[in-house]
Amino acid sequence: MATAAGEPRLPIAPGQCTRVRLPVGRYCATVSKRSRRRSRNTPSPRLLPLPPAGDRPSSKPEPERLLLDQIASGGLDPHLTAIADAIDARLELLETINSAKALAMLNVGDRVRFNHHTRPQYLRGVEGVVIELDQRTATVCVHQPVGRFRAGEIRQCPPLLLERLPPAA
Repeated sequence: MATAAGEPRLPIAPGQCTRVRLPVGRYCATVSKRSRRRSRNTPSPRLLPLPPAGDRPSSKPEPERLLLDQIASGGLDPHLTAIADAIDARLELLETINSAKALAMLNVGDRVRFNHHTRPQYLRGVEGVVIELDQRTATVCVHQPVGRFRAGEIRQCPPLLLERLPPAA
């Protein structure tokens, strides 16, 4: 057997994996579950190329690009802990804001469904009714026992885990 380029091809038994060097620098091999889950068509964020110089509006680099370049080059190594703390604080603030918005959209008596972020997973897709709201969480009554929630009442549900359903007809 030979390939289109005239190179001999070795016979491969089913289930055997061989590594073949491709011209682009990638390997053809068995991959992990995590890498299979990633979209094959989307490059990872760190591998995105810069737009060509003619497409950029000005010759000055963007401030966020400068910051990322400084971090990557090690110029900000003494400050990495402070930068990470600031990023964590900002992410926590954004989550608090989104949670408050989601809670403000809920009312006692609303029909809700647990979304795909819910843990434990057996609660995903379970429908219930909001029976109580406090400053940060909701209490949801599901009309049958589910998993460890034998009473049918799930307390302290973060509002970001609940999808509001249209009222029953």
